[in-house]
Amino acid sequence: MKAILDEVADRVLSLLGLGLDFSVDLRESFFSQITRTLYLGARPNRERVQELKRAGVTHVVSCLMENDRSKMEFLQQDFHHLFLGVHDGMQQDIAGTFSQFFDFAAAAMASDPKAKLFVHCEVGVSRSATLVIAWLMKTEAMSFFDALCRVRSKRIQVLPNIGFASQLQRLEHELQPHSENSVPSSLAQYLHRICNAPVEIEVLQSALERHRYDALASLRMIFGDDIPRVIQGVRS
Repeated sequence: MKAILDEVADRVLSLLGLGLDFSVDLRESFFSQITRTLYLGARPNRERVQELKRAGVTHVVSCLMENDRSKMEFLQQDFHHLFLGVHDGMQQDIAGTFSQFFDFAAAAMASDPKAKLFVHCEVGVSRSATLVIAWLMKTEAMSFFDALCRVRSKRIQVLPNIGFASQLQRLEHELQPHSENSVPSSLAQYLHRICNAPVEIEVLQSALERHRYDALASLRMIFGDDIPRVIQGVRS
């Protein structure tokens, strides 16, 4: 059985574009509590509904491919449900969903002091994590990197793809205009400390400034089209 589970985990990592050095076991947890009212995790099935209800979850946000929309309709029977059609790719405009997500989350918290929100994608690593990080940035005036570290302290496998990370850096600049002068930026710290980009952080920061905080363009400036495979978060 363990061998089968290991094979499944390896396939998931491959689909996500993560290298073999990404050693976190994706089977560790279905979902993780990030704050008193906020949970982050993997795609639920019908058998998981009772587990969510026992945790007090009242609202669910599904962040999946558009063709999965009908497959998640069962959640509407037990929860207030929002579906956001998003592909986990570096070119995907996840920022376009922020306002809808923020409005749904804010309405949930305003409607019931006991409301709890569960945000999920396929495995709770990139898409849903990006939304949760964005929510903390907006509601708690946190920088992208500080919010990321807080979320990773509760769910270590969190790793937004670098396109999403670029959009989170831009959100930080919108919410905290003074942060544009912060050196190194949150995105430079993310690429250097979390994604393991094999280059000095000062070089990353310079490239990011030249490319308006587009992580992919900045990495291509440094490495050309042959971006080292060791860099995590690079997914097509």
